[in-house]
Amino acid sequence: MINMKYVMKILMSICLGLILISCSAKKKEALPLPELEEGMRGQLGIDKNINEATIDKYLGRSDTAYFDMRMFVDEADYEAIGGDSYLSGYIKGFEVVSYPYLCNVTGLPEEVGESYAGETLFTKDENGEYSPNYKESEHILHSIFPEDKYIFLMCGGGGYAGMTKELLVSQGYDADKIYDIGGYWYYNGENKVDTFYEDEGERYYDFSNVPYHPIVFSSLTPLHEQDDQKGEEGDQPAESVFIEIEDAAQLKALEDEGRSFLLYVYLPGCSSCMSFKPIVKEFKQNNDLEIYAVDLSKIFKESNSVSDRVSYTPSFFIYENGEVKAFLDPQSDDDVKYYETLEGFSSWVNSYIDVNVLSSDTVNEVSDCESACSLTD
Repeated sequence: MINMKYVMKILMSICLGLILISCSAKKKEALPLPELEEGMRGQLGIDKNINEATIDKYLGRSDTAYFDMRMFVDEADYEAIGGDSYLSGYIKGFEVVSYPYLCNVTGLPEEVGESYAGETLFTKDENGEYSPNYKESEHILHSIFPEDKYIFLMCGGGGYAGMTKELLVSQGYDADKIYDIGGYWYYNGENKVDTFYEDEGERYYDFSNVPYHPIVFSSLTPLHEQDDQKGEEGDQPAESVFIEIEDAAQLKALEDEGRSFLLYVYLPGCSSCMSFKPIVKEFKQNNDLEIYAVDLSKIFKESNSVSDRVSYTPSFFIYENGEVKAFLDPQSDDDVKYYETLEGFSSWVNSYIDVNVLSSDTVNEVSDCESACSLTD
């Protein structure tokens, strides 16, 4: 006698297997070869077939890796061309890898100014040749971008994605497996993941859940002397002004060692930071002090002595024996006067540690802190 329950189990297993095979085959269906759009979008490298309008049909493929090449907060003024300098959202399934950390940015529209110009894994010279800046540069690139998969690249408008494809192809990647799918600014699909919320008419950013690949340059081995990174006045390398903290672990190490130190907190592209920095710089030079600096976007994901206290920048912290003794809060009306002039700032520091109170013509032109940057806009 036939055991019908047993037969049904076998049939269900076969059906399930066929469904799984069908889904797998669908995900691995061959993609059309990259084909450039016409006009300006084609010049940026944006694909004609797989782009912002069609990307939802190509999400979730097991044979494809998805990357968004924007920075959390870009120094370039993309609002000037109708874009967004903040990473205001991304498409579900994409990971963020900031192109300006991979290679120097070239060819941006004049209206947006310049993007980040600090340390990079590679340098592209005037002849279009790429060279690594660190012993680990090529290894990091190949660790992030798999050569055995299709690679989908996007950014805000398509430019950083196209630059990334050029870099990858220069390092031996197959150009026919890499797609510049355009810009998030033009995406109207159903897979948006916002990185902001609004409260009382103001926008706040939260990047804590963004899948992100950080690059910690302080851990890398330079292959040669990189070009000096200039400060605002172009008179000396930025690294000679402040000692850069690259991540939350480095900050915690200073605290665990019981160090007493000063810390300048900023965000790239922050107008208030750029106006306040000359005051801090002049204070440092006249007091012969070492001052650490940290990009808030690099440490905000973890709970620490800075991110637990401030979300706006600029800020300034005084540590004593590894503990926060005092800090300037950009959201505090009482602290505004300490941002305005060198005398005001140095007087504030002097109330906690013995330093010279200074006076000069250097002023903060954005002293009300209302345009301070942070995880707010």
